[in-house]
Amino acid sequence: MNFRWTLRRLNEWGLSRYKLRGGILHTRLGDRLLERELWVPSRDSLARAFLVGMPVTIIPFLPAQSLFACTFAFWARANLPVSFLLQFLSSPATAIVHLPACYLVGKIVLGTDLQSEWHRVWGDPMAIVTGWQGNLGALYLGAVVLGPILGVMGYFLTLLFWRAKPVPHGPPAPKRAAAVRLGPRPKPKVG
Repeated sequence: MNFRWTLRRLNEWGLSRYKLRGGILHTRLGDRLLERELWVPSRDSLARAFLVGMPVTIIPFLPAQSLFACTFAFWARANLPVSFLLQFLSSPATAIVHLPACYLVGKIVLGTDLQSEWHRVWGDPMAIVTGWQGNLGALYLGAVVLGPILGVMGYFLTLLFWRAKPVPHGPPAPKRAAAVRLGPRPKPKVG
């Protein structure tokens, strides 16, 4: 599955720029909804999608994450499909790593000893959500700290690895003349 496959499926489902023209979203949000950078990834729009989408992704148990991410992406002129797809990084499969990381960062910011918290978290990971007093505060504090850090890292890594096309220096190379055939043309064979 590659990016063109994804664009084809979005187009079939009615989420292309041309199918949105004249619809309810277009009348409410204006021509900005149809801008190319919102739908086709470019270097800058993809970097902005990470900058906007990652902080929303990291916040645990946030209802309508995709709606918030797409709203922020629209406001920041970031790539909407990438910002939407980033929200699937926050799933029950990734909660094993996601929630303890947010909790530990929150506890570090609050000034708790990392060694004792580390053993407590990996001894009973579900207690982050269900058990101890004040755990949700540390969990959300860690998400608020970790989200923007990961968003800025994604922004700069995208800009670093997706190089802009080099600008040619100097005058363009002269075009070669077409080959000229000297002599009579060959006669077509009949028959």
